[in-house]
Amino acid sequence: MRGAACDIDDDRQFVLRCGVTNRELDVTTLAPVPAAGYPLHSPILRLPSDCGPMELPFAEVFIAGLGAILSWFITSRAYKASLDQHRLSASSAAADWLRDLRTWAAEAIDVLAEASYTCRRGDPESTEEEQRTLHTCRYRLSALIDRGRLYLPNEQEDTVGNQKARAYRGLRHHALDALVAAECVIGRTIALGEYPDRKSALIGMRREFVSSVQAILDPHSFNREVARLIRLANEERAADPTLGGLLPDAKKPPAGAEALLAASSRRHRVRL
Repeated sequence: MRGAACDIDDDRQFVLRCGVTNRELDVTTLAPVPAAGYPLHSPILRLPSDCGPMELPFAEVFIAGLGAILSWFITSRAYKASLDQHRLSASSAAADWLRDLRTWAAEAIDVLAEASYTCRRGDPESTEEEQRTLHTCRYRLSALIDRGRLYLPNEQEDTVGNQKARAYRGLRHHALDALVAAECVIGRTIALGEYPDRKSALIGMRREFVSSVQAILDPHSFNREVARLIRLANEERAADPTLGGLLPDAKKPPAGAEALLAASSRRHRVRL
């Protein structure tokens, strides 16, 4: 090569010397060059004549490259494992939150049902026992409302009600409105609107509450996920599109309460 001297030392390293600098190293080809003590096929790196002194042991370069690839692979696997663990933790936290919300809502539904069945049509004067029951329902609803704030906080806390305690600033979550209205209905502190009596109002508030919470819990999606897990765990049930009725059957819609009662009564008559 013009302007460069190349030889191979005792450590079989390629030593490249040239006198001109400030040009990039151009490694293009490997070419056989005869050298003392080495066969003609000994590899060297062809370089421009103006590079500075440099040593490039081929084995070390290969090992360094292999190490970099291995390090990238290990780092990628570790990142993927960390991401999977984060997703698992987030999924577990969400499942715990939904379970707690479901437990809270179930207790509220029980109280609303007890209150509506304690009240009588037409709102006649309540007996002492009815008054005690309704009083118990009222303070339980009050507690359930505040417990619900732990899951469903107020909105617009920074713009509404700044003079109040922090948890009560802003606008109440819509899912709690039915409980607040029911508590006021029991205490006769709110107008019933178009409802004829407290019993009808409490039944209506229970339905509103169930509808609001059901939209949050989304049982349809939850049931589809449960069905997927059941099919993975039990191959024998994988062929059942509804899993015994867990999922809806488009070909067989629900018959309804009256139809079920009539069919059950016919089976009862046959047994007799």
